[in-house]
Amino acid sequence: MFVSKFKHLALAVSAAMLLCPSAQAASSITVSVTPIAANAVADLVSDFLNAFPTSGYSVSLKIVSDAAAKDGIVAGNAPVPDLFLSKSFVAPLDLKLNHPTLIVGDPFPYAEDTLVLYSSADKNIDISGGVPSFSHLQPFSIPTPATLDPYGVAAALVLKGTYLRAVRNGLVLKTEDAAGSYAAVEYLTTSYGFTGKSQICSAVAGVEEFEPGSFHHEFTNTTPIVLAGVKIASSTRTAAQETELTDFVNYLTGTGSVNFTQHCFKLPGA
Repeated sequence: MFVSKFKHLALAVSAAMLLCPSAQAASSITVSVTPIAANAVADLVSDFLNAFPTSGYSVSLKIVSDAAAKDGIVAGNAPVPDLFLSKSFVAPLDLKLNHPTLIVGDPFPYAEDTLVLYSSADKNIDISGGVPSFSHLQPFSIPTPATLDPYGVAAALVLKGTYLRAVRNGLVLKTEDAAGSYAAVEYLTTSYGFTGKSQICSAVAGVEEFEPGSFHHEFTNTTPIVLAGVKIASSTRTAAQETELTDFVNYLTGTGSVNFTQHCFKLPGA
């Protein structure tokens, strides 16, 4: 099953369903997840609930940017998540260093992604050989490197001096994250964009599939992009919720991690 341009719309529908816990649930936890991993985590939540059919577990999934999630946690905005699944170690480590009482334990890796340059079938621009020479460069999207977005930083390193030249020439559309960069190619006039392999690829049957007619180039020699999570402290979490949270994290990093490989992530250290 190839990744369609309606992937993110389908995610919104599935996430909305997950936001409605069963009235008979014995316990419920809230998971804040970066848009980058939202599709994989939505699938994982479904499998998790099926793996514990008699537990009465329920999961509320909040799809929100790292910056908004971190600010909300610091401000104590309800509902404060029980678990924060980020697009990198940046926000979790900021919480650990500057707000250590707000987290439990250390940040941990849960998936790895690969930087890609992508062009949709509609654009029909063959960038499979990598970044075009500057004289042939067309408008492209990139997650903003200045915010330390891991995909944006990796892309800026790949581009080197070309990045600043492209900015000066008005060729760069900066987005909040890799999901936004993917969307810019699919829905806007951007010719191609830097995003994550997870945004354009499916591997449900173990074979990687992409949108027919699309083009992409993987930057396999760059440092892997590591996604990280951290447990959030709570004085109101019940014993039942604590048990569910422990079961969920164990499932996320254990049996349930297959959901990440089905979305073309790698597992940490693989």
